[in-house]
Amino acid sequence: MNSKTIFALSAALLVAAADSAAQEAVATAGPIEEVVVLGRYIPDEKRTTSEISNVLDEEALGLLADSSVGDALSRVTGLSLVGGKYVYVRGLGERYSSTLLDGSRISSPVPFQKTVPLDIVPKSIVRNLLVQKTFSAQYPGDFSGGVVDIRTRATPETNYLDFSLSVGGNSETTFGEGLDYKGGDDDNWGYDDGTRHQPDNIRPLPSEEFENVGFPDDRALGASFYNFWDVRERDLGPNFSGDAEGGMRIDFDNGMALGILAAGKYDNDWNNRENDFNRYEFTGVNGGSTQTVQYEQNTTRRTINMSGFANVGLEINNDNTLTFTHVILRQTDDEAQQFRGLSSEDDISGNGGTPVESYRFQWTENEIRSTSLKGEHYFNIGDSINGALFNWRFVDGSGLRESPDTRTYTYAVNSDGLDELVGSNRQAAGDLREVFQAPDRQWAKLIDDIEEYGADMELPFAIGDADVTIKFGWSEYERSRETEDRLFRFDLTSSAPDFIGLQTPSQLFSLDNWGAGYLDVRDFSAAAANAAGIFPFAESAEEVTAYYVAFDAQVTPRIRIQAGVREEDTTLSADAWGGNTEPGTTNAVSQDYTDTLPSGSITFEFVNDMQVRVAYSETVNRPSLLEITGSTIRNPEDSNFYRGNVFLEPAELESLDLRWEWYFGDADSLSVGAFQKEFDNPIEIGKVQAQNDIFTWFNAEEAELDGFEVELRKDLFLGEWFGWGDDWNYFTLNANVSFIDSEVTLLGSGETASNVPLTGGRQIARLFENERELTGQSDILGNLILSYSNYDRGIEGSLAYNWTGERVILVGAENAPDIIEESRGKLDLLLKYMFRMWETEMELEFKVQNLTDSKVEWTQGGLPYEEYLPGVGYSLGLKVSLE
Repeated sequence: MNSKTIFALSAALLVAAADSAAQEAVATAGPIEEVVVLGRYIPDEKRTTSEISNVLDEEALGLLADSSVGDALSRVTGLSLVGGKYVYVRGLGERYSSTLLDGSRISSPVPFQKTVPLDIVPKSIVRNLLVQKTFSAQYPGDFSGGVVDIRTRATPETNYLDFSLSVGGNSETTFGEGLDYKGGDDDNWGYDDGTRHQPDNIRPLPSEEFENVGFPDDRALGASFYNFWDVRERDLGPNFSGDAEGGMRIDFDNGMALGILAAGKYDNDWNNRENDFNRYEFTGVNGGSTQTVQYEQNTTRRTINMSGFANVGLEINNDNTLTFTHVILRQTDDEAQQFRGLSSEDDISGNGGTPVESYRFQWTENEIRSTSLKGEHYFNIGDSINGALFNWRFVDGSGLRESPDTRTYTYAVNSDGLDELVGSNRQAAGDLREVFQAPDRQWAKLIDDIEEYGADMELPFAIGDADVTIKFGWSEYERSRETEDRLFRFDLTSSAPDFIGLQTPSQLFSLDNWGAGYLDVRDFSAAAANAAGIFPFAESAEEVTAYYVAFDAQVTPRIRIQAGVREEDTTLSADAWGGNTEPGTTNAVSQDYTDTLPSGSITFEFVNDMQVRVAYSETVNRPSLLEITGSTIRNPEDSNFYRGNVFLEPAELESLDLRWEWYFGDADSLSVGAFQKEFDNPIEIGKVQAQNDIFTWFNAEEAELDGFEVELRKDLFLGEWFGWGDDWNYFTLNANVSFIDSEVTLLGSGETASNVPLTGGRQIARLFENERELTGQSDILGNLILSYSNYDRGIEGSLAYNWTGERVILVGAENAPDIIEESRGKLDLLLKYMFRMWETEMELEFKVQNLTDSKVEWTQGGLPYEEYLPGVGYSLGLKVSLE
């Protein structure tokens, strides 16, 4: 049974159920003179909105053991978290989802993407989270899979001051041993103090000038780098965090009021991971394969999160409000990584593997800033329009990713059985897999700036018995991004005695060896640009002018119709340069797009408290930033090379949604939904033929995604039902499950790789299969949350189970199958106790994450690819509230 048939049957069943219920209601009801109430008033945004959406409010967030927005969103129906950072909406990857902050775009520090890593956003600044799964005209047109709107804390109504501290750990990390290297004095605060800066005598030298420095001055340049190469062990202590939040409200005699809210948080976490790391060569003959790599990968990562939030609201009167908001989010990762095991170009079985040991040290600072000024104004127009609303906004934001002095090197056992440095003049890396070619030091920086300003108007009025609201608006959005990358490669000279390559890193890079002429260093930035088209400098920009008009009409007491259209004029530009290539020349490219995007929905409440929604929309997914340039650039996150494609076209999507909703009890609900998305020209990633170490983007033929969702919320009055007493009446069950299926067709009928246009006349590498699931899409997603809230006793808690079905995590190529992340369940526990001591409100919180310590497992062709235990996380915290 194909996906369209499933969708049609689901729709037919829901409509039949609606019709049957409506007929039953008419048959049983006697003559009615007047309808006073159609249903209970339940303040549920999911119910009152005209779109298909989910909302996690402050109360729901407070009942989850999750510490970040990303983790919390994985509890929403149809959402999953990939890589611990990126939210996939209904199986669609990060490129298909938009993240907004209070309805406006925010910067991103992620290379090649506009996606916001949601592990950087703490729950403490959030008022609620809106996940809208159907497009409406007021949102950006690159909506595609859905939008996540992070709504920050509002201006306070009363004065208060809260402090909290917590301490915790992880069963695989805390009080154990981990890897470390020499850093700076300010590492505890997530800032590099200059220890990782380029040497002062090297920083001002362009790559070409550095390369032209002759002997012996070039040795002096090499010796000026800090000799911090050695790995060391350290004891890993507990995790800890602290945050403070305060609010103040000032009411003036003239009726004006000023509200001020400020919050800050510091978090220090250690994570030690032991990963079984395997790689294979697939022959394609009867599915045969040989193992080329078998490593034990040990990674110690220290993550420091610092966030600040300020909100100032001026209530001029009941109809006019001005709000100023500033958010700063910082996340610093300090990582030491070791690979130890066997490597071979062909096969490690028997005596074919060479023992190797590789190291990687990386410090990465990510930062997001957003400053906004917004106004909200209500007014009347004549006698017919009461409560018209005019909103305006100005947003200035920036994103920063800085990764200074990333160091990598490999030692391998030589023919004499001794550990020798891998480099071009000694132990050759060409006979090994998954090793570093030579000792490297890399500096990478990304700056992402945005500006957005716009205005929206809502005009409510009546046409007969119908209540209608006309909405229209305009916005200007500009984003610019600059990246730079500088790579230095170190090696032994031909005059170096054999024993030099056997020395430890600190011995090898000593001043004596530099003075003796045994070492050499090259700045690869210009050479790579000239020889291989790998450019160290790049910039890109996106400008969008948008207009929309829409209406939302309560046509009858039971029927609501919403429809709108959005037009966007977009300009994308990109450029890359370095070496002999000047900016604004060979690699400069600009593309203009004009998109008209309609959307609409109908909500029909066919009986009291029961309604069905149908929604349709057309959206677009444009190339992102550097994807349209013909240049090749190194991604500092994964060290892989990516080449843009000047022939890349936007993907076009059509979406159809259907959801039946039943609201019963005081706050109970049940919903069943089906959805379908069809893609034309979806943007996929592949490898360049004959250059399999370079990735590129291309337009596939088509794709389709279908799904079925069920969501339940039910208060459990166990005390009333079973006579157990009042304390058993405060349980709530939340459950959801999503069944998702997708298929992307990479090449059309009769097409081969040669028919796919790529930059420079290249071809994509041969594909493992022409039809597969979308990357990151799980077949089943589910959540089961049992919560308890007894305010009289001061007790709250939850037991939350999350299930993520298997999914393609990396796409295979040629004979190599896709890499699959296997299904995994995760169980979390939260307990809170609120009490009063010393005339002060206090709250004790205990959290356990991943109670069952379920492992993370990736496979390729049924063989183990990577596998590790994330450990059981735990924390104990105390919150003090002063008023």
